[in-house]
Amino acid sequence: MKYKILLLFVLIITQISFSQGVERKVLRGKIVADSLEVENLTVYNITSNIGAITDVDGKFSINARATDTLFIQGLSYDSMRYVLTDKDFWLPVLEIKLHIKITELNEIIITPYTLTGNLNEDTKRIQVYGEGFAKIDAKVVKYYDDDIRLGTPENTAMPSQFAPNGSNFNFMAIGAGIISMLVKNENPKKNSERVFEERRIRDIQSKSFSEHIYERFSHNFFIETLKIKNEDIPMYMSFAELNVYELSPLLKAENELKLIEYLINKSTEFKLQKEKE
Repeated sequence: MKYKILLLFVLIITQISFSQGVERKVLRGKIVADSLEVENLTVYNITSNIGAITDVDGKFSINARATDTLFIQGLSYDSMRYVLTDKDFWLPVLEIKLHIKITELNEIIITPYTLTGNLNEDTKRIQVYGEGFAKIDAKVVKYYDDDIRLGTPENTAMPSQFAPNGSNFNFMAIGAGIISMLVKNENPKKNSERVFEERRIRDIQSKSFSEHIYERFSHNFFIETLKIKNEDIPMYMSFAELNVYELSPLLKAENELKLIEYLINKSTEFKLQKEKE
């Protein structure tokens, strides 16, 4: 029995020593969300007790290794724990998506006994704080003791353009506001997806096609896999170049195989063109 306990103790010490021997390296990540507010979010490595803050684009860098737990939090988003794996370190930039924090209002229950059915009685039971709006008359201009203006306030609105009846209501402005509300009444999810995609396009445009490819593939990939000579690599890059809208979907993590397939097909076309020349 003592021998088994000693053996178990040795195995635990060995495992701890081995785990401590694995060095952490810089992990580059980016927080994405259904909003543009991704700056100054906290990314905390619970395992190693170190933290980082996101920049205006939601990007951050932190020392980590596989099995470390990241804790991401922000005022407007639900906090999130993310356990790192070996695959996360294969990506040039690890994207972690946060969800907007939804504040739920207290539930209001209306029972048959809440209302009497008599409009006059139910109206009297409504709680009104102070005078409220019950005694406000829009047609009467009131003056108060602390009013420093002299004389009757001048109505600068032009009745012929805004209010034919001579009132102070700007019906054209009200109509424009209603139209604006109707135009902006679109699907919030589609709007957030559009904003995120536009921001992603800007990020892609900040680098050249060659820079994006070099970030994802080593030099041996061009020599060994694509069979491109070292001196021909710049010319091949120019031959295979895509515009930002064609390149954008291929740079997504789930489409990496499609990107490799595209580069292989282009390498074949490039070598055939070289032979003809």
